[in-house]
Amino acid sequence: MYREILKNADYRKLFFANVINDFGDSVDAIAFTWLTYQFSQSASLSALTLAANRLPTVIFQPLFSPITDRLPKKPVMAVCDFIRAALVGIFLLLFLTDSLQAWMFLAFSFVMNTVESFRIPAGVGMLPQLVGKGGYKKASSLMHSACMVADLAGTGLAGIIAAFSMGSAFAVDLLTFVLSGLLILAIRFPEAAAPKEERKGYFAELKGGFQYLGKNHIFLLLVMGAVLSNSINSIFASLQAPYISDIFRGGSETLSLLGVCETAGLLLAFYFYPKISERLPSRNQFLLSFGTSCASYLLLLLIPLLGWFRYLAAGLLMFGWGLLGGVAASLFSVKLVQVVEPDYLGRAASLFNATGSCVTPLVSAAIAGLVAFLPIQAMLLIGAAAAAVVLAILARLKLCYALNQEEKPAIMEGEQSLGAD
Repeated sequence: MYREILKNADYRKLFFANVINDFGDSVDAIAFTWLTYQFSQSASLSALTLAANRLPTVIFQPLFSPITDRLPKKPVMAVCDFIRAALVGIFLLLFLTDSLQAWMFLAFSFVMNTVESFRIPAGVGMLPQLVGKGGYKKASSLMHSACMVADLAGTGLAGIIAAFSMGSAFAVDLLTFVLSGLLILAIRFPEAAAPKEERKGYFAELKGGFQYLGKNHIFLLLVMGAVLSNSINSIFASLQAPYISDIFRGGSETLSLLGVCETAGLLLAFYFYPKISERLPSRNQFLLSFGTSCASYLLLLLIPLLGWFRYLAAGLLMFGWGLLGGVAASLFSVKLVQVVEPDYLGRAASLFNATGSCVTPLVSAAIAGLVAFLPIQAMLLIGAAAAAVVLAILARLKLCYALNQEEKPAIMEGEQSLGAD
């Protein structure tokens, strides 16, 4: 199926660069999360670090996109990889010399992901140039699947590496960024300059996307669902390290194990989603994601009471959470294409991603304040209650039944004036 795509030498270089990059990111995520909490013993700092990790994606990625459109993609990506390698090297040196301070975790997380926010738009623009429009679907699908496997492998090995030596985990991360940068530099395709007329539409497209958000009610429902789902799930994401250390009584290997189980569930959902969608109506998929979150938060309170059996129970829980979360993510992706007119799809997708992502740092910052006054168990109960309330409201919403329709909605009156991509 992918044989022709893999014959493209430049695509192979980009493919392996991104796979190696994702592997390093997953190792770094586990090591950095665990080290942050072990260094500070502060759940608030763990939550704030997650906020610092996600904030650049929300703030800078939309702003950097017009800039990277004007620049050659290869040097942008390579320089970003080498900058991230240098930052990891500095952090590793500070760690080995016992010079780390609490504020450095926030600063490094923010700066590292700011650089990544510059690299991502460049990578998105490079792939179509390498494989052309005809090969884009297969090339994108293969790369996405391989990166998920790399993330799974990195998550699984990170806990083992970190348990052996935390410094080794950061050294692996540094090496992956260097290798990724070298592979990007080895790409030889001649880049096409962006046409001048395409450089003038950023603010017009942004305005059109916001206008479309208010006119397409199903699109608005999808955005609202993503915002609510990410908000609820960010509670556990912010408190994962302190939960595992203080409530579950596990170590970095437990954090890694749960990450592997969740990623395995996601992979299975992506692979079997066409079959799942044939048997489960879209409305039910949409609501199931909130029911899953509610049940998962309650089970997180009970699992630590199960003795040694808690490891199996936690692994199964995270696998199920990842599986059903992957179904919801696939639903959002498919429905965006179904309910949004092609002329607005690019802007709508960008707005959907930015809006859905922006809540994570906000919720993480709020949790950092609340956890100073409330125990982790209370925060998990808040997550379960929030998911239950959202589920009850959405289950009564008539608009949710429109998700079962596969055709695109008719363009509403006045929508024609928004312009096209």
